[in-house]
Amino acid sequence: MSEVGERIAEIRYRIERARPGRQCQLMAVTKGQGGERIDQAIAAGVHLFGENRVQEAGAKWPRGTGAVKLHMIGHLQKNKINSAIPLFIAIDSIDSEGLAEALNARLTRRLSVMLQVNVGQEPSKFGVSSDAVRPFLAKAQKWSWLKFDGILAVLPQARDSSAAEGKRIRRLMQETSELWRSCQIDQWPWAPLPELSMGMSGDFEWAVEAGATIVRIGQGIFGPRG
Repeated sequence: MSEVGERIAEIRYRIERARPGRQCQLMAVTKGQGGERIDQAIAAGVHLFGENRVQEAGAKWPRGTGAVKLHMIGHLQKNKINSAIPLFIAIDSIDSEGLAEALNARLTRRLSVMLQVNVGQEPSKFGVSSDAVRPFLAKAQKWSWLKFDGILAVLPQARDSSAAEGKRIRRLMQETSELWRSCQIDQWPWAPLPELSMGMSGDFEWAVEAGATIVRIGQGIFGPRG
């Protein structure tokens, strides 16, 4: 087994241990990673991949993705929409009404998307605030080509390794999970929200405990980018 395969096996074990019996998908985040390591992840049974940049993703997957499910998880610039549409099966980073409007206008088929939520309301990160999630989704019916299949949570980085800071991050995760579940109750046909994408290499076990259905792991699988 490759080093990447061993890391994937360990992560899967930790996911199961965090919340036994709960299904949670592993998304491999391949920003800055080359083809050999990606092939090792595929050989280890990973088929869900996240890319942060349209141009980089296009260079890696020039012949299509085959059985791989390729999602856009980074900020999508409006001038890259035409390139993104044929490349990704889902855009998980709808971070504004303007982007939703622009993407919807260029589609001729329904596309799975997620609403990106900036949980910590950090100015350096994209996404709507937690308070804006329900109003946003309630009126998303007007974007008839977009099907909101989930929420992608962008959590703040821990300020330090203290127990108090860990408790703060876990509280934010739990609040986001509760928000996601409350939106599901509304049963909007255009926003069924089966997925909650939350948790990364340093905190994915907390996310699984809180109810995440997808965790996004980059360095935990591939190691630091070169």
